[in-house]
Amino acid sequence: MKEERVLGIDLGGTHLRLGLVDPQHQLSEFTILRTREVLIGPDSVASLVAAVRAYCSSRLGNSMPAAVSIGFPSTVDRSRRVVISTPNIPGLDNMPIAEIMERELGIPVFVNRDVNFLMLHDLMENQVDEKPVVLGFYIGTGFGNVVCTDGRMLLGKHGMAAELGHIPLYRVVEKCTCGNEGCIETVASGVHLERLHREHFADVPLNQLFIRHAEHPVLRQFIDDLSIPISTEVNIFDPDCIILGGGILQMSGFPAKYLEERIYHHVRKPYPGLDFDILYASPNQENGVIGAGIYAYKRMNDPSYI
Repeated sequence: MKEERVLGIDLGGTHLRLGLVDPQHQLSEFTILRTREVLIGPDSVASLVAAVRAYCSSRLGNSMPAAVSIGFPSTVDRSRRVVISTPNIPGLDNMPIAEIMERELGIPVFVNRDVNFLMLHDLMENQVDEKPVVLGFYIGTGFGNVVCTDGRMLLGKHGMAAELGHIPLYRVVEKCTCGNEGCIETVASGVHLERLHREHFADVPLNQLFIRHAEHPVLRQFIDDLSIPISTEVNIFDPDCIILGGGILQMSGFPAKYLEERIYHHVRKPYPGLDFDILYASPNQENGVIGAGIYAYKRMNDPSYI
């Protein structure tokens, strides 16, 4: 019998998450592996192909999924065929991954930014995928961003749209991991929060930081710094709603209400500042895998959807 399910993959710097997603977007055979134990040796793409084959052999026997869909913590070209830059995983820069993996596996392979897959999941879960303008903000190690208009992700000329984390800030000169100076991520990201933790709260476990010190001026400033890029994009796009997610916002004790207050403080009044909803992503490991599956079905049903 022909396998209808697709294999969704959420590839991160620490973990590789895999699962089979059916046409109703239900997940099965969910598995988490350590990225460094999977992508071994100098050829990361070959290692990824081997991991897909091993997973399919153990879960599907002699069958293959209808397609493979992979979210990368990367910039991806407009065709959604080439991974351009992956700072935290060696061996994946400027790689035509879709072409290579299709040749090796003999099935369609779709690639995209991992944050886009999170957004696809959250649009479905919150039932806002038909809204004209939805913005997604995912604050983890960096500052992930997605702009969705009329059900499609904004791509830009080269596929690099919505790199909000790398918008330069006025008079900030700190070097960013991307190579530029003064990017938003230098003050509004998990990397910066870890720096604040080392400098001001070294005696407190990181996972207890907001539980114990959410009212501290240093952390209040951090929250305000998070709100400024969010508010800026709200003023630009006048969205129906925004979705907030990522590991920082899901830390115990994170002052979400204060973040909302600062967002509403900075946006223009009366509009868009008084008429958009704030939604939150659910803190589930499976979300990116399900989003990868959603993307695969959209691509297979409509080749123009990229």
